[in-house]
This record gives sequence, C-alpha cells and structure tokens, in this order.
Amino acid sequence: MRRLTVIMSVLAVLVVSMPLLADSAGRLVKRGNDSYDRGDLDAAAEYYDLASVKIPESSIIEFNLGNVEYMRGDFAAARSRFETAALKSRDLFLEAQAFYNIGNCAFRQGQRQADSDLEKALEFFKESVEYYSAALEKEPGMPDAAHNLEVARLLIKDLLDAIKKQQEQMQEQQEKLREVVDSLLAVMKRQNTALGRSLDLEDAKGRGTPDWNGKVDGIRGDQISIAGATGDVNGMLTDLFKDQQPEQVQQALSHLDSSIVDQEDAVSDLGGRKPGVAATDQQSSLEQMRKALEKLTEGEGDNQDQQQQQQQDQQDQQQQQQQQEPRQPPEDQQQQQKQQPRSETAKDILDEEKKNREKRKQAASGYRKVDKDW
Repeated sequence: MRRLTVIMSVLAVLVVSMPLLADSAGRLVKRGNDSYDRGDLDAAAEYYDLASVKIPESSIIEFNLGNVEYMRGDFAAARSRFETAALKSRDLFLEAQAFYNIGNCAFRQGQRQADSDLEKALEFFKESVEYYSAALEKEPGMPDAAHNLEVARLLIKDLLDAIKKQQEQMQEQQEKLREVVDSLLAVMKRQNTALGRSLDLEDAKGRGTPDWNGKVDGIRGDQISIAGATGDVNGMLTDLFKDQQPEQVQQALSHLDSSIVDQEDAVSDLGGRKPGVAATDQQSSLEQMRKALEKLTEGEGDNQDQQQQQQQDQQDQQQQQQQQEPRQPPEDQQQQQKQQPRSETAKDILDEEKKNREKRKQAASGYRKVDKDW
C-alpha cells in the first residue's frame, strides 16, 4: 500500500483590505501579517489581539490568531481559534479553510498521543477525518484536504490493527500473570504447611531423638524445595515483564527476593536443629509472599468490573439479535467461577497463617492451653 505524507501547512494569514476593516484595525492586521511572515509570532499575536479589540466580530483576525497558535505548537488553542473563526464567518471559503486547519490540529494532537495512548490517538485521527470531510463539503476543490483525508484514513486502519494486537498481548499477559499468581499461591500453601510442622516439632517431646531429627531433616528438605519453587515464581514474573516492569511488579519481585532470603535462613536453622527459629523465618517468608500476592492482584477487582460491563454490553446486543435462543451463562460469571477457587485458597492460607502465628507465640512463651478436666 502506498504510504502518504500528510500536508500540514496551514493557510497563510489573510490579508485584509482597508475597506473591510476600520482604518486603525486594518493597519494593526497588516503589521501582524508582516510580523507573522518574519516568524515573530509574539509580535503578530499582539497586533492581532489589538485589532480584535476594535472589531471583535472579525472571523479573519480569529483565523490568523489560530495560525499563530498552530505555529507555536499549541494545537488545542489553535483549534479553538479556528472553530470560533468558522462560527463567525459567512464566507464558505474561509469556513472551509478553518475546518481544514482544525483537521490538521486534530491530526497533530493524534501524533503526539500515538506513542503513549493509542485509543486517544485514534480519537484525534477520527476527528481529523471529520473536519477534512467537512472542509471538502464546503470547498470540493481542496486537494490538500482530500490528500490528508486519505492519509488519516490509512493511519486509522493501522491504529486499529495496532490496538487489536495490543489488546491480544495484554490478554495473553494477564493469562500468564494468573498462572504466576496460582503458582505463588501453591508455594504459599506449601510454606504454610512447613511452618506448621516446624511449630509442632519445636513443641514436641523426644527432642534430639532419631525420630525427631528425621522429621527435622524432612522439613529441611521440603524447605529447600519450597525455596526453589519460590525462585521459579520469581523467574516466571521476571520473564513475563522483561521489557518493562510496572512499579507493582517491581515491588512484588522485591518481596519474593526477601522471601527467598528468609527461606534460606530457615533451611540453615533446620540444619542446626532449631525448628523454632526456622518457624520465625518461615513466617517472615510467608508474609513476604503475601505482600507479593497483594501487589500482583492490585486492581484485579476493577479490571473484572470493566470486563463484566463490556461482556454485559455484548450480551445485551446478542439478546436483541437472538431473542429465541436459549440463554447461556454470561462469560463474566464463568470467569468469576474460575477465579473463585484462587481467592478462596488465598483466604484459607492467610487464615491458617494467623492461627499458626498464635501457635508460634504460645510456643515461644512456653504457655500451652489445656482443656479443663474438672
């Protein structure tokens, strides 16, 4: 497909003949035009402003002020000036030129957004198409407007393709992020179990016996495996955001790094036959993983609300088209059902963590609650 370049030149400032304006206003506009031609935009704006005080209803002066703002790069202000000029004008030619220039302003605004916000850029390019079309309706013989209209339409097609690709990539990334979260929850569950076992051994009888030592070695082996699994989760998250890491992902990775350090300390403590000390490190490790989980699921509820609204809109449209078809469970409900076990798992883990924390405190104080037998 032939690639075209948009023609961004605005119409030169309009030279106003003396009979059209008051004598003093005409001289001010002439000086403004001369200043504009020299590139002295500040002086041009000053002369035009003085002239507009004398004849505020002039669309020509408003148009020229729009050119000044455009050349300054303030496209929003330029658009406002051109819109006012079009409203004030009774001349179809000037009105068509104003619409053409508004189209150029919208196109420039779209270019500025193209690197940061594709949706916003698309909105501006669509506006440029509307104004180029309006200009051609007023003045069909405008080759620049026809050319720019074709360029804008081609660019809109490219943007739509880019937005679709971006949405697909974001969806794929979200699916992979859910896998990371599920893996993290599985590791948390294992860590929570190991914590409970350490607390039990710290408070168990037969300390130092072969059976007791064997159980400590078993927990140590599990803890080594848990540390490796946590490292795998860290690696999965790093690979998923290797190009650019959002702040919440950076914070989650930091918490996972801290968790691994605590786990390695727990391995060392268990090797030294100190399950009570290891339990403290395991508890700290679990807390760091919990913080990582919170960072990775931030805004998940808001995103689900947006998805549910979009899916509901689609469902309403399908209902209007297919009134006789049996209704299927909305996709948002299916997605909610799929994600429910993960939320419940996280809640169960944190509840169990709280119980173990109380148990650890009791073990550390030497106090054990017993049932009354009288």
